[in-house]
Amino acid sequence: MFFGYDDRPMHRLRLTFAFFVHVLRDILGTALLRWRTGYRRVVHGESIATVGVDVFPFFEKMTGVGWYEWNLLAALDQRDDGLRYNLYAHTFLAPDEPAPVAMPGRRRMRLRVHQMPEGFLLPIRPTLIFLRWVVEPVLRFLDGNHVFFAPNFFVPRRQLPFAPRVVATVHDLAFKAMPETVAEETRAELEKNLLKTLVRCKKLIAVSEATAGDIVEYLGVERLNIRVIHEGLDPDFGEGAVGECSLRLPERYLLFLSTLEPRKNVVNVIRAFNLAAEWGYIGDLVLAGRWGWNTSEIRAALEGSPFKDRILHLDYVERRDLAGLYRRADAFLFPSWLEGFGLPILEAMACGTPVVTSGCSAMPEVAGPGAVYVEPDSAHSIATAILALVNNPDHRRRLSEAGRKRAQRFSWDEAAAATAQVLRGAAGLKITAPDEYRV
Repeated sequence: MFFGYDDRPMHRLRLTFAFFVHVLRDILGTALLRWRTGYRRVVHGESIATVGVDVFPFFEKMTGVGWYEWNLLAALDQRDDGLRYNLYAHTFLAPDEPAPVAMPGRRRMRLRVHQMPEGFLLPIRPTLIFLRWVVEPVLRFLDGNHVFFAPNFFVPRRQLPFAPRVVATVHDLAFKAMPETVAEETRAELEKNLLKTLVRCKKLIAVSEATAGDIVEYLGVERLNIRVIHEGLDPDFGEGAVGECSLRLPERYLLFLSTLEPRKNVVNVIRAFNLAAEWGYIGDLVLAGRWGWNTSEIRAALEGSPFKDRILHLDYVERRDLAGLYRRADAFLFPSWLEGFGLPILEAMACGTPVVTSGCSAMPEVAGPGAVYVEPDSAHSIATAILALVNNPDHRRRLSEAGRKRAQRFSWDEAAAATAQVLRGAAGLKITAPDEYRV
């Protein structure tokens, strides 16, 4: 026996036995909770329901969809809408797998996790397979969710048998509207899984009116079955946020922030910066985001820029650094070809950073009067907008103020209130408030 670990057989047997006791208690407790919930609904007529939620986006480096779900669930957890939430990722973990991250709420939410202890007596892999493919479905069945919420387009395959009623959020239809900008494997996954989800959907949530229109056009869903619910403003970017940044940044710079991929129009961002630099802009360009799919043209534009020594690429930026990154920028460039919502626009506006974005898709819907609109296919148009901002302090200040005012109108509390009503309706409960939210 060494310090910190006891490998005696009896000790390992006790650990293993205790693990299975906890699992058995979970099974029995879940069965009892399901009976009580059903009794309260049927006998007492209480307006309550349980909602299953896919939270796999929390277990990777979070980008737009992950933060959408995180902020929405955090707001839902604070509400008393008669809903209780079961959060689903992997229920059973091996001893060497990382422990689950903290969830956005605990008042009305539960993430069930059973991690095998170090020193588990039985063979790990066969036991894990048994637990995930036999015991986990039993627990899902006993949960008896009245509706399943899929915040990331579709219900994961292993959850489908336990999701007879579904509410799904569709963030954009780029894989249909601009298939050449989406990786083939991503297109195939969405084509396959979204169709299965649509068959079970009671309602679809679209994060913008632009996305709702695309759903009607490309998926053939009736507009009556779609609810538009705008996203909200993360408090990390609101009034009073600290906005510190630990990154080493140029003294002056233009900022682009998103995954570097064709749909984000990064090539024209680089070309516009080249023109702006030729016309006298003395700052740098910061490209913040991970490399995505099909980046050869972006890399060529970056390497071929006559000002490449003034272009800084940052990889994934941690959340704590984002507000400071936005606030120090002369302007935020986001001339994307297509966006379902465009959360970085909202974040930049909230930080008082002037926004240059496309006048198409969902961008005007989000930015309103708080941005300068350009033609995304024209580097000249983008560069002209940049120079008009950096060379005119009054114009920059007016746009900054307009952006702040616009951003403050977006509320996760309002988004959660509408989402809860959609979930209530799908669960067979009475809808007691508006089930849409538009700014």
